[in-house]
Amino acid sequence: MNPTAQYIITHSFWRHHYDVSTPNKTHLFHVANSSLTPGKPDLTFHASADNNGPIAGVCKFRHFSSDSEIGLGNPSSPGRMEWECLHKQGFTKRQYWFRMHLDHGKKQTFTWKRTHSLGSGYENYKMVEEGSNNVVAVFSSGSVFSKTTGSLEIYWNLGQRFYLMTLMSGLTVVERARRAKASAASTGGAAGGAAAGGGGC
Repeated sequence: MNPTAQYIITHSFWRHHYDVSTPNKTHLFHVANSSLTPGKPDLTFHASADNNGPIAGVCKFRHFSSDSEIGLGNPSSPGRMEWECLHKQGFTKRQYWFRMHLDHGKKQTFTWKRTHSLGSGYENYKMVEEGSNNVVAVFSSGSVFSKTTGSLEIYWNLGQRFYLMTLMSGLTVVERARRAKASAASTGGAAGGAAAGGGGC
């Protein structure tokens, strides 16, 4: 499959932020990662090299829930925000799905799930379209000791909003899994969400 869009995601040492670029090193987003500040989005996507640039979207992990609220747009203009909910499917499956209106007006559902047959990393995910079960995107994780979080390949060109939603939802799935592992390692329990509120999914 030939991708229509490719992203490389790297992280800082303590994962206080992520950076998103193209394979040819064109920087696209700086993603602030916050898990301890009440009311602040868990992930804030700045279309710039740091936290001072314009916000392209935010993600809030719902408190005491495995669902997440993803907002396309800048929260400073709440009337223009588009909110979608990323739902966790079941209690044991590591699958997340969302439904969104695409640029052509049709509403479609997409699901992220673990894959062992696609991707080049040790913990990979694929995103499939519900109706056809066709693979729409693949997230390949980086190596354990690398600053590369992973790479994302998208195979369907459904518009820039769809590209952003795929990137944001994919990184949300990866970050939630990372926090769950860190919480389980430190307390022996499962991780919950951090920020509440948002678009009401």
